[in-house]
Amino acid sequence: MSVRQAGTQVVLIREYHSGKDTEFMTKTYYLIALLGLLLYAASSTAQQAPQIDIDYASFAYDEQESLVELYMAVEARSLTYEEGDSLYTSTIPLELSLLSSSDTDLDASAERVVWEQEMDLQFAVMDPSVITEGQVFLRQVRLTVVPGEYELQIAMPLSGQDPVQASRDVIIPDYGQQESCSISDITLASRITPSEDREDPFFKNGLHIRPNASQLYGEGATNLFYYAEAYNTACAASGTDEYTMLIYVSEANRPAPLTGLQKRSNRPVRLTDVLVGRFNLAPLVSGTYFLHMVILDNANESKVEQARKFFVFNPSADSALAQPVVATETFETSGYASMPEEEVEQGLEHIQIIATEQELRRIRNVEDLNERRRLLMDFWLVRDPTPRTGVNEYRDEFYSLLMYANERYSVQRIDGWETDRGRILIKYGRPSAIEQHQYDRGFKPYEIWNYNNISGEGQAMFVFADLDGFGEYELIHSTVAGERKLPDWIRRISESY
Repeated sequence: MSVRQAGTQVVLIREYHSGKDTEFMTKTYYLIALLGLLLYAASSTAQQAPQIDIDYASFAYDEQESLVELYMAVEARSLTYEEGDSLYTSTIPLELSLLSSSDTDLDASAERVVWEQEMDLQFAVMDPSVITEGQVFLRQVRLTVVPGEYELQIAMPLSGQDPVQASRDVIIPDYGQQESCSISDITLASRITPSEDREDPFFKNGLHIRPNASQLYGEGATNLFYYAEAYNTACAASGTDEYTMLIYVSEANRPAPLTGLQKRSNRPVRLTDVLVGRFNLAPLVSGTYFLHMVILDNANESKVEQARKFFVFNPSADSALAQPVVATETFETSGYASMPEEEVEQGLEHIQIIATEQELRRIRNVEDLNERRRLLMDFWLVRDPTPRTGVNEYRDEFYSLLMYANERYSVQRIDGWETDRGRILIKYGRPSAIEQHQYDRGFKPYEIWNYNNISGEGQAMFVFADLDGFGEYELIHSTVAGERKLPDWIRRISESY
């Protein structure tokens, strides 16, 4: 093990090893590409690399640093075992590095490395022939790091071949601010039970927590367990000794709670409140979902939100789902054929937020009213996730976000959907967490929106600030390609700027 310091102090707390038992979870190969971070062999003719899912979560640690937990799940059947005296063993060399964020395309230099570790993961089984698909070995590493933007790099050396490599962006929030509520990252788990065994490698706050690094549930693993921490909850109590926590599951494209999968509770105010629970996902069909946590104030308004994506593969629920089939609607029989011109133009303005470059060119070049109507119809038709039904869920969610933006972000004579916050909300969906900083001494009001996953980007962050004091929050920095970048954004929002 080696620890490097390069402008950021990092301390390795403890490396956890546990491979005596395995956790069962049914998987299917078409879902593998959806998982958080996966290492695998690129060629079937090359040495077969073990399959590893890697995930992480961050929590409060002290005033300067945050705690980071790295979770690794190794597919037991993907390992090559050597026969020993009484056990079959397997060893995986793994290299982990945490690098400070860079806006350049240059190769990572030593100055960017803030922590690195080489390890040999060792596993043992009685008989490899009885290992079933979905059994995994779990490992966990803990370290502390200064809040900021990082890149996690993982490499698996292979004999006689180039190493298998993967990387992902890692955003570590600052939980040390006492002025506002916050919620840690959410650990998704396959099991959480009470425990007093402090030597248990998965012990935490009186609990045994088995993380689910793949974020996959369903057949064979219908119970989703979760662990998170809420900080400074007094900010939502308004003078009382309780605050309200809402925890629920939603579909990926519809943020409303699913029936039977929500919990609302009044909880005692604490500096740190441990949030632990379980949802039975047996009724859910295969797809992508989110687990949401929301701290509410006395007016039922959200003070801070956190969310975590997960996946469900559930063939039994899929087969029970009967989708009605409706006749394909033509342009002539649709409502678009008689849509007033003003409504058509407004609709075309709206969709420019999410339209492709080719679609934008068509909007600019097509002048005939009927053709513009067809353009609008085609735009929504190709995005309909369930074209055999009479409902376009994608369009409904788009306008749900647009109306929400108008309600929350309209300022003076500007509709909310036209503001920077409205545009980002509509384009990328609801953020996983919002950090509100309206009264930080020495700084102009600002908000940080964190996303756990944006397609093609991974984790992402947006910073909005009220630079002029009129309530219009401008986007001043983002980690998303194509959006405005200002690495020194904290100086821009300083009152002394």
